[in-house]
Amino acid sequence: MAPKEDDLKSRVYKFYSDHQESGKQFTAKHFMDEGVSNSTIYDILKRYEDNLLAERQSGSGRTTKIFTPKKVEQLKKDFDHKDGISQHQAAKKYECSQQMISHMHM
Repeated sequence: MAPKEDDLKSRVYKFYSDHQESGKQFTAKHFMDEGVSNSTIYDILKRYEDNLLAERQSGSGRTTKIFTPKKVEQLKKDFDHKDGISQHQAAKKYECSQQMISHMHM
């Protein structure tokens, strides 16, 4: 997650904890005036109530499905040794789109 998003979470957490007696709507209005969407604010407040940290934790993202680290290495080898394999052929081999091959081998 981008530092900008972590910064927003931290600011909402701090503001809400300082003004908790005024309620969620007060906090939501304050940040909506800054241009933050209503659903984003309430999602952050839900995280606060669930006692989750404002900063994204390392390793908390989605797990890879198509390209495991082993397959990424194999893809790099396919293109590093110039075996004459095209991105289209690689896409068929790895059962994904040509765009994904292009993105992965950059």
